[in-house]
Amino acid sequence: MKEKLKSIKWLNVSLFVIITIGLLYLAQLFIQPDMVGWDIERVKHYDAGNDLSIQYDFEYSTDVEYGVVYNQEKCDQTQACDVTLKISKGKDVSQFSEKELTQYLDELVAKGLINEEGIIFEEATFSNEIEKGYPITYVSNPYESTINITLSKGLETKVYQATMVGVGDILLHDTVYNSVKGSSDNYDFSSLLKEMMPYIEPADFAFVNQETNIGGTSIGLSSYPSFNSPYEIVSDLRDIGFNMFSRANNHTLDRGEAAIVLAQQHFETFDDIITAGSTTSFENRDTIPVIEMNGITVSLLAYSYGFNGYIVPEGKEYLANEFSYDTAREDIKKAKQISDVVVVSMHWGYEYQSLPADIQLEQAQFLADEGVHIVMGHHPHVIQPVDKLIGTNGNETLVMYSLGNFVSGQTGLEKQVGGVVKFDITKTTVGTETFIELSVPQFMPTYNYPAGRYTDYRLVPLIDSTQKNYFNEVKTLLETYSDEVEVVEYITYN
Repeated sequence: MKEKLKSIKWLNVSLFVIITIGLLYLAQLFIQPDMVGWDIERVKHYDAGNDLSIQYDFEYSTDVEYGVVYNQEKCDQTQACDVTLKISKGKDVSQFSEKELTQYLDELVAKGLINEEGIIFEEATFSNEIEKGYPITYVSNPYESTINITLSKGLETKVYQATMVGVGDILLHDTVYNSVKGSSDNYDFSSLLKEMMPYIEPADFAFVNQETNIGGTSIGLSSYPSFNSPYEIVSDLRDIGFNMFSRANNHTLDRGEAAIVLAQQHFETFDDIITAGSTTSFENRDTIPVIEMNGITVSLLAYSYGFNGYIVPEGKEYLANEFSYDTAREDIKKAKQISDVVVVSMHWGYEYQSLPADIQLEQAQFLADEGVHIVMGHHPHVIQPVDKLIGTNGNETLVMYSLGNFVSGQTGLEKQVGGVVKFDITKTTVGTETFIELSVPQFMPTYNYPAGRYTDYRLVPLIDSTQKNYFNEVKTLLETYSDEVEVVEYITYN
């Protein structure tokens, strides 16, 4: 009997133990401990030893230390978890300076809340939104005991550089184009232009005033006073480096709309040059021509004071750009929106005058006040001074009042001396802001002359000609208004 009672006793004990273990197991299934206040290591230890599905939410909190549970909720039936724990990521450091952030991280390490090895500084990067030294990204993961940080290097500064040259009038009298005529109806200006290639070709941007319309031979070539010139001058100028052509001048309408249409068709065969001042539709007229080199965009606008008594046909104002303050103001506004540098070609002033007229001075200041960077002037057929004007916003505008004749059949020393102006353009971007700086320009006087009697035309640096003694007179004239020009025997490139 005693043996039987003893067996029953042990059976009861065994059942009790089994039931207790079962109840404890069931309790683990349905009753989770209150983990608020636990640090992440304790939670991870508990998680590893129990069949419990935990969802972790890491949020910034100043109420508890980094890595400590500050809220616990039972997951609802739509969630694939048993319990959600909200764990502090520590302080929100988005407004901390680098010094403040470093100090805070040192505190976390000193308190043993994170190991120093877990703090990872990624390579700093530029930001237009985040001030230098402040965090762009701050990824805190208490479960992995890591903090990944990317600091801002501040606004990114980039510098772009390019060179620009400009020349005056291509005024093709019959003596000039006949001197380069081949055996058939073709014209080769390369022998005339070749001496200028070393000074034009290295430039990124090269401006020229194509004074005579390029209508080609199909409508008949013509000279003063109503010009029409061979197509070949365009490709030959392009071959030595020119890529910006002004077509607005007093001869634009000499041969009417037909010549302008032919010229437009010919210019459109070249995809690496831009033209301004005369075209064949309002759509073309309202599309600001822009050219880009070395990360710098340059727009070109072109205007003339008038057209030798010809009236622009009503409804076809696109054929020739006549200057008006309102039109120029609107064009400049559009150009500034789509380009870094705005160049305006101005056919203005009075012929054969070595100093600019009052109207030139007035219009130049207007252009400066509107924010134009460069003014390329022509029409006087002689050289006029170079100046640098200050606009109403403190901007600087480089003004060449007249670059004289580059190629022409005119005679007389002043009309045969032109020049090449060359300067550097520096574009600096700081974040989203852009700054443009123009260097002090070099000006190389040139001399255009016929080696024979109105034949075999040449174009050379003035210093290499029989008229080299005129160099100092040109220098004095160019510096009339400003010493912001360096008159040189030869243009140089760095």
